[in-house]
Parts: sequence; structure tokens; C-alpha cells
Amino acid sequence: MPRRPKRTLRRRLRRTTRRTSRRVRAQWPFLAVLALLAAAAIYLGVSPGHWRRGSGIIALAMLVAGALRLVLRVPRAGLLEVRARWIDVFFYWALGVGILVLAIRLD
Repeated sequence: MPRRPKRTLRRRLRRTTRRTSRRVRAQWPFLAVLALLAAAAIYLGVSPGHWRRGSGIIALAMLVAGALRLVLRVPRAGLLEVRARWIDVFFYWALGVGILVLAIRLD
């Protein structure tokens, strides 16, 4: 009996799509932080005169990354996990607070 290549191709495509979808959903914390950073970049591109607000959004993204890294376990943290949890949280929050302080203090 001859094989039906269309069905096989469809099954492979469905399986690949499901696998890819699972991998993308597993990275939702990183994608949320990336969405905030993209929003800040778009905001800065649209209205460059309001750089403090854009910097505030970037600082918010880093603070959210630290909070997500603190709350989520290792398998759920995804790409936010780089080093030990306390080191990641410390540096995400330090970067967020540093950017926020600079945005507030600079004229």
C-alpha cells in the first residue's frame, strides 16, 4: 500500500506546532518583560521628548523581571533564570532602581 504523504506531513506539522507552542508558553515571564521593553522602545520612538517616562517603563520591566524571578520556581522562570535566584533578583532590582533613580534625578 502506498503511503499518504499529505497526512504524514499534516501530522508532523501539527506535532511541530504543538511542540513550538508549548515552548513559547513556557517562556511567558521572559516574553512579558520583553513586551514591556518593546513598549518602552516604541514609546521612546514615538515621543523622544518624554525620555523619563520611557526610562520609567524600562525600570518597571526590570523590577517586574526581578519579581517574577523571585516568585517563580526554576522550571517556570524560563529565560529569566541566568544565575542563582538571589543573584538574579538582586541584579534585576538593582538595575531597575538604578534606571529609575537616574530618570528621576537627571535634568
